[in-house]
This record gives sequence, structure tokens and C-alpha cells, in this order.
Amino acid sequence: MLLKYFTPALYLKSFEDLDLNWLISRKIRLLILDIDNTLAAHDEQTAGVQAQAFVQKLKDHGIQAVVMSNNNKDRVSLFASSLDVPYYYFSTKPLKRMYKKVLRDTGLQPEQCAVIGDQLLTDILGGNRMHFVTILTTPLVSRDITWTKLNRLAENQVYRCLEQAEILKRGEYDE
Repeated sequence: MLLKYFTPALYLKSFEDLDLNWLISRKIRLLILDIDNTLAAHDEQTAGVQAQAFVQKLKDHGIQAVVMSNNNKDRVSLFASSLDVPYYYFSTKPLKRMYKKVLRDTGLQPEQCAVIGDQLLTDILGGNRMHFVTILTTPLVSRDITWTKLNRLAENQVYRCLEQAEILKRGEYDE
């Protein structure tokens, strides 16, 4: 069934709602973080206080964090440096290439990794293709760059299919 590739393991309103015990119980050792509209709006250059606290909490619980974005090097490196985490830019999510690089760089297995992001067609599809645990969040803001706006049109169709199949309904979050 094709819809499984677009189905997150967990659906949350915000990254701040993620219970780290949920990750720990699944033996997750690495959380791959999307930037734009997951941790910050696309026009925010650095991580805010909430994102910084979230990443510090991950580290305190022994969970590594990396930033992975389809955005350019300048954007991603500046943002990641404000969190003091490694980064991967021009990731071409949902393609597997950069996810495989993360596995090589960390020495981890797919079942030890999770992805958190706001897009079904990039973050969730990419993570599920790699057999990572996937966590979907609601976009932080409604403004998007042009490419993402186009992506959201297709994503709306996927949401409709997930809803019709009674798999996921937009706005009905997991607890």
C-alpha cells in the first residue's frame, strides 16, 4: 500500500510536543531535524530559544541531533551552528542519498534513527523510505517559499487520501 510511505509514526502539533521518552522507548539514538517550518519559519536565520532548548534536551537524554534541509549551505550552516549540531544541506529529500550519508557518518542503523519534519512529501516520505521512525509536525507558519507552496498542493492530495483511508486526519494529533 502506497500510503504507508506517507504515514508518520507520530503526528504532533509542534516539535515541542515530542515526548523524548517516546523516542527512548524505541531506542532512537539520532533525531534528524528539518529546519523550515519545523524548527523555525523559513525566514528566521537562527534557532530560537525553544528550538535551542529542545536540542539541548535531546543531547541531555543521549540522543544525537543533526539538521537536514533541502535549503542551501549558507542557510543550513548558520541555523545548525546556532544549535551546535552537524548539518546536511541540499539534501534532496525524499531521495535516499543524504540519509545514507547520515548513517555512514554516525555508524547507526536505520531503526536507531528518527526524522521530524512538517512535509509529507519530503520529510515523511524520505524517512519512511529509509525505514526511519517518522514524526510529522504542523507547519509553524503558513508562509512558504515558492517551491514548498507547489509541494503543498500535491501534499493536500495525499492528506485527502490518508483521511479517506482513515489513517491520518490533518489537525488530529497523536497524544
